[in-house]
Amino acid sequence: MIALKVEKIGDRVGVILTDDALAALHLSIGDTLQLEPSGEGAFNAVAREGWADDPHARGRAFLRRYNKSFGSF
Repeated sequence: MIALKVEKIGDRVGVILTDDALAALHLSIGDTLQLEPSGEGAFNAVAREGWADDPHARGRAFLRRYNKSFGSF
């Protein structure tokens, strides 16, 4: 079992995922985690790649990361 702590982050509430939780859910940074109610207070976790909704998101993320490299040309 993986225990997660619920924390207040700014004006929102969030769950901080440990490395073990990320691996168990097959998630990486930028992915979307959807929780579907399955009855009796339980949820099914569904992971989707974050760039799937926006086909240009991966390109923008790449350019943000390497912006200085491309700016010198």
